[in-house]
Amino acid sequence: MDNNDNSITSRNNTIFIIRLLVAAVLLLLCLTQLIFTFKGLSQAEAMDQAQIARQMARGEGFTTKNLAPFDVVLRAKTSEEELDFNNYRATAYAPLHPTILAMAIRAAGYHNFAENRMTPDFEMVYDGDRVIATVSTVFFLLALLFSYILFSKLFDEILATSVVLLLGFSKLMLNYAVSGLAQPMLMCLFIGAAFCVCAAIQADQKNKNKQVFLYNALAFFMIIIMCFTSRICVWCFIGLTVFSGIYFKPKGMQAIIGVVMGIILFMIPTAILLQPGGGLSGVFQQAFYGGFGAGGVEQMMRSTDEFSLNINSTNFFLRLLGAAFAQSSSVYVNMGSIIVTPFFLLSLFNRYRNPIVNALKWVIFSCWLSSCIGMAIFGVTAVMDVSQISVIFAPFFAAYGMSLVFIFLSRLQMAENFVTMRNLAIVVIVVISSGKFLFEFPRELQMGIITSARGIPHFPPYYPNKLNGELHDITNPNDIIVTDQPWAVAWYADRKALWLPTRISSYTNDLEPAFRRAGLQVQGFLITPSSHSMQSGGLSGVIHRSGEFAPLALEGKILQLVPKHNLALAELFNTHGDSQRNARTLASVVSSQGQFPHRNFLLGAEMIYYSRNPGK
Repeated sequence: MDNNDNSITSRNNTIFIIRLLVAAVLLLLCLTQLIFTFKGLSQAEAMDQAQIARQMARGEGFTTKNLAPFDVVLRAKTSEEELDFNNYRATAYAPLHPTILAMAIRAAGYHNFAENRMTPDFEMVYDGDRVIATVSTVFFLLALLFSYILFSKLFDEILATSVVLLLGFSKLMLNYAVSGLAQPMLMCLFIGAAFCVCAAIQADQKNKNKQVFLYNALAFFMIIIMCFTSRICVWCFIGLTVFSGIYFKPKGMQAIIGVVMGIILFMIPTAILLQPGGGLSGVFQQAFYGGFGAGGVEQMMRSTDEFSLNINSTNFFLRLLGAAFAQSSSVYVNMGSIIVTPFFLLSLFNRYRNPIVNALKWVIFSCWLSSCIGMAIFGVTAVMDVSQISVIFAPFFAAYGMSLVFIFLSRLQMAENFVTMRNLAIVVIVVISSGKFLFEFPRELQMGIITSARGIPHFPPYYPNKLNGELHDITNPNDIIVTDQPWAVAWYADRKALWLPTRISSYTNDLEPAFRRAGLQVQGFLITPSSHSMQSGGLSGVIHRSGEFAPLALEGKILQLVPKHNLALAELFNTHGDSQRNARTLASVVSSQGQFPHRNFLLGAEMIYYSRNPGK
């Protein structure tokens, strides 16, 4: 008996030491990312939400300095009063994540822009970015902790530890951890929803109907909170509704309860919040053009006339099906290249002894499948995107995938070597899944240590120092800057910024008058590598993205190639091919004889600010 007690104590001590080691390694890894290898924010949506959060931290409400042409014109048409661009309501994002960011910004003091300026021509990474990244890192670590607790209960501690290691050493997961995006927070909330669903399933096994109702209602509530964090999580809500309606008895009752909760707690408040930007119909319109517009949602938001937008209407349902299939076939990549994640689909055919484990896999599958359809409609294709929510399913896909590997090993009739084979399998799977991270991290760490004082920015296209310093100094806070990266100007320069429209007539006939009626004016044009160095397809790609402002976008590149000639390409475009067009020419707007005659080279020809007056 004493030997058994000693064996159990020794095993518990070993498990405790392993827990501490794993926790310490992952914590150290995340701190290293924030301190040494962090390059600043790279996602436009992260910067955009950060500047909204700063507005909230200042007590200015859920407002934004990032303006989209389509939104400005829509509000100008529908509003009975003149637009107040000093109090311009943000409608592009759900409010919860910016609210959390606002708390962090306020606590760190970064709501005061003047006191936290970057050192001119020295600091390359804005410390405010680290504040934003710290928030997502904290949620990522919490997601790892919650994953460990959940899968320890559903499976065992060995599998739970394996999942935590797979997530913690995944390059994509670590990128999300410092991205400033809401995915780590969504992962925490979704794991919380899974806890509630498991409790509801357990109560259903014991025929405790009141507890089923309570726990399932809590699960719906957690998903609703996710929807207030990112609206695309509505598709997760649909998935949970389908599962609840089929699984719990009486059939359909739990689904009806969920729908009622969704309408009261989410749809009605969201419709009110979205009213300045066209309400729920505006969100659906953006979703439609994102998935089926010829130029995507970007071309829509940079336009001022919805009737001029082209719809790719050929084979509508085939393209929708193809996009949904593309999402489902990219499981491996979208979930961090964790090698066991595709095995989740095989686990659907395996019947687990634990009824909770067996039922939960169908919850996850239902939510994931409906999310794939939603992302297909929104046109989400990037692995890292504000609307890419496949990543929140990664812990579950990895857990069920690992369980299938362990089941396979247990059936090899090698009982005496099972523990050794299992441990070897864990090591091999972790090493293969984290191969990209393990290969790149030493070099990134070395470069991070060497340049830790200055940092390495995400250039191209972002160079925070010049926006935070020189651009802020030569502009005023009241008027508008037209630029190809308004989110960066709003966050780093703390200036109102309008997304560069695709047509000159949109600027001269629609946007300028709207600003003028509000007592504002455009003070300059900023062209960055977002226009001329980040487009695929070479020259045709630049022309497609920049539209009629393409000569302005190309001017910097030409100056880089032939700097001695000092060519002003925009000056060549001083006439219209169509004499009937009621709009000024590009040269009349931006040239030596135009509205903005002075060129300020913020970063050589890479970043040019065209202004009314010469810079300081």
